[in-house]
Amino acid sequence: MKEPQKPVLIRPRSWRSALPDVEPGVLAVLDDDAVSRPSQSTPGDRLVDREGVRGLLDRTDLADEVSLLRAFLAVQAWGAGVTGTRTLRHTARAFAHREQLLSALRTSAERLRDADGTAALAEAYDGWRCPGVGPSFFTKWFAYAGWRADRDWQPLILDDRVYRALNTTLDVRLVDLAGSRSRAARYRAYVEAVHDWGRMLGVPAERLEWVLFRDNGRASSVPSR
Repeated sequence: MKEPQKPVLIRPRSWRSALPDVEPGVLAVLDDDAVSRPSQSTPGDRLVDREGVRGLLDRTDLADEVSLLRAFLAVQAWGAGVTGTRTLRHTARAFAHREQLLSALRTSAERLRDADGTAALAEAYDGWRCPGVGPSFFTKWFAYAGWRADRDWQPLILDDRVYRALNTTLDVRLVDLAGSRSRAARYRAYVEAVHDWGRMLGVPAERLEWVLFRDNGRASSVPSR
């Protein structure tokens, strides 16, 4: 697949409406020109791509609450696009458990950034504890917050679309790859497998992840990222 990954359209006003109690300094990330740019076709909406979110995470101070929450909100918005009304509600629930959210964000980022071996993938997955943020979105956080340049593997996103592509298109069962029914073990096995496939094909693992996402088990639904 030669198609480039396009920027995701986000709607800042929808997020502000869904998160009325979140401080302006966090919400301001939705209109931050260093992260996204205005949409030319839909006034008020913005376009954000992987590079914008990754750059934000590179600048994020994990010890600073506002900085950490800005990064989380940017990942949520990128992952949801303009079709994720449920994600708006789920994100509001996560912010309502602020201390638990901050702990989950910080702990997982530090664990994944510091790790040399892939066992940390299962540990981060198994250790995630925050209402409102399930695997489809906390693995998005892992993929951005846990990235480290000097390593031959990186966390990848494992959402429902990727699962469908693995199961339906490739007939790959993560239970078999992992040799376990543990969701954490399956996540680790998935990341290891995609990196192995990428090395064999000469394709970045992140690109293969996106191809799986686009495939969606050959469904016809429109993706949000």
